[in-house]
Amino acid sequence: MRKFFAILFSIFLVFPMLLAAQTATSAATWALDRQFYIDTLDNPGVYTTLTSSLVIDNLLRDQLGLPPEADTSQMVLLLESFLTPDYLREQVSRFVNDTFDHLEGKSDQFAPTLDIRPIKDAITGSEQDAFLTALVSALPPCAPGQIPAIGINGQTACKPQDVSDELLIDQVLKPMLPAALSAIPDEIPLGEEFLNWQESSRWRMFLPGMAVPASIILSLILLVIISVSLWYITGLISDQSWRSRLQWLGWTLLVPSILVFLLGFASQSGIPAFWIRHGLDRANLANTPFGPGLTDTLQLIAVSALPRVSTAFQAVGGINGAFSICLIFWGIALPRKKPDQI
Repeated sequence: MRKFFAILFSIFLVFPMLLAAQTATSAATWALDRQFYIDTLDNPGVYTTLTSSLVIDNLLRDQLGLPPEADTSQMVLLLESFLTPDYLREQVSRFVNDTFDHLEGKSDQFAPTLDIRPIKDAITGSEQDAFLTALVSALPPCAPGQIPAIGINGQTACKPQDVSDELLIDQVLKPMLPAALSAIPDEIPLGEEFLNWQESSRWRMFLPGMAVPASIILSLILLVIISVSLWYITGLISDQSWRSRLQWLGWTLLVPSILVFLLGFASQSGIPAFWIRHGLDRANLANTPFGPGLTDTLQLIAVSALPRVSTAFQAVGGINGAFSICLIFWGIALPRKKPDQI
C-alpha cells in the first residue's frame, strides 16, 4: 500500500515540483544576470534598429517641430554618422543597468533616457555647417502670417520666404545655435509609459521593502525546499529499507532531470526560433516607432540568447541527473537485509 501512495505522490506532486524547481533554477542563472542582457543586446542588428531612419526622423520632428512634409533625409544621414557602435553600446549598457538598479531597489523610479550630448557636441563642432545646411533645406517656407521659428512647442517650424538659405545660416542660425541646443535637454526620456506603468502596478516587490531579484531568489529557495522535502518524504514512504529508498529517490529525481537536460538541447534547435518568429509576427510591431525592423531585431536578440539559456538547462539537468544516478548506484550497492532484519 505504501508503494502505491508513493507512486501517486511522485506522479502528481514530486515530479511536477522537481521539474518546476530545476526549470526555475536554470532560468534564474541568466534571468537575474544583468551582464547577460548587456551581452545579448550588444549586437549590430540591435544598433541598426536603434539608428534606423524612422527612429531618427521621429526624433527630429518631435524636437524641432518639423511639419510632416519636411524632407529630413539629409539630417538623418548626418545624425546616423554620429551614432557610432561605441556610443550605442554605452546607451544599451546604461539602459540595462538602470533597469536592474531599479529592480534591485537602488533607484526609486525607472525613467530611461537617451544621452544626446555627443550629438549636440558634434553639431556645435566640426559638423555645424553640414547640419545647418541640412536643417535649412528641410524647413518649409513660412505661410503668410506665420512667424519663422524652430523647435517652439505648439508651433510648426518654418523659414522666412524672403531670406536666402546662406544668409539665414550665417546671420540667424549660427548665432542662435548654442542657445537653441542648450534649451534641448542632454537626456531625452524614452517614454512616459514607464512611469505610468510603475504607478499603476505594484509588481516591484513580493514583500515590503524587498527588491524584485531578492524576492525571486527567496521564492526559488522556498520552491526548492518544498520540492526536496516532498521528494525526500515520498522516498521514506516508498519502502522501509534504505536500499529501496535510495533507488526510489534516484529514479524520481532522474526523470525530471532528464527532461530539463533535454529542454536545453531543444532550446538550441529550430523549434524555439520558429515560435519566437510566430509570436512576433502576431504582435504586429511594424507600427512602433522602430518600424518593421523591430520584429527581426527582437528575433535576433532572442535567438542569440538561446545558447546561454540552453547551457543553463543542460548544467542544472546534468548535475541533478548525475546526483540521481549516484543515489541509484548507492542503493544498489547496499546489501539486502533479511526479512527478520527489516
